[in-house]
Amino acid sequence: TYDQVLVFHKIVQFGSFKSAAAELHRTQPAISLAIKKLEEELEVELFDRSGYRPELTAHGKSFFEKSFNVLQGMSEVE
Repeated sequence: TYDQVLVFHKIVQFGSFKSAAAELHRTQPAISLAIKKLEEELEVELFDRSGYRPELTAHGKSFFEKSFNVLQGMSEVE
């Protein structure tokens, strides 16, 4: 969904699930759930969560590049 893509981009932009949650005025579990559902729908892992900060996987980088234009287009529509 648009919301899931927005959450994904906020995590990338702010570098953490916690910071994205604060920016979006949501709880961290809500942010994690949105990403979990997105990853399940796409059947890929978008983030490597093994380190201190989440890092984009190869699939995550590809999704970020492809979804950036969609997110920009939706912002223009709004």
